[in-house]
Amino acid sequence: MANTVTLLGDHKGMTTPRVHGDEYLVDCAVNITTYSGSTDGAGEIVTAASLGLSRINAVLVTGQETKSYIPMVEVAAANGDYTSRTQLVIKLLTHDASDTSNDVLVEAAHTLNDLGMVRLRVYGIL
Repeated sequence: MANTVTLLGDHKGMTTPRVHGDEYLVDCAVNITTYSGSTDGAGEIVTAASLGLSRINAVLVTGQETKSYIPMVEVAAANGDYTSRTQLVIKLLTHDASDTSNDVLVEAAHTLNDLGMVRLRVYGIL
């Protein structure tokens, strides 16, 4: 698992979290250079601190560089909450090669390299 997080500037060039109602938001691009996927179940971890936040409240996937994989942010099965408030986990999904209908998605294979950029908008508190 290796990635580089780049905070993206808004229309004024500001890259730090900015207020949005009762919380802050930040736009970022996560360049996934090495992915630890399905074998260990880790996914790609991005910490709140790397985004200038102390807590993550919501995450939107707003874009991706490649169409080979579908980025999803992991949530807990029990209640739909994020598995941690101090980090988010990006899982990369792909079509199951054994499914001829292409309706089944599975997590991408373990140890893939240079999977490209995933763009996120993350809401949280400082």
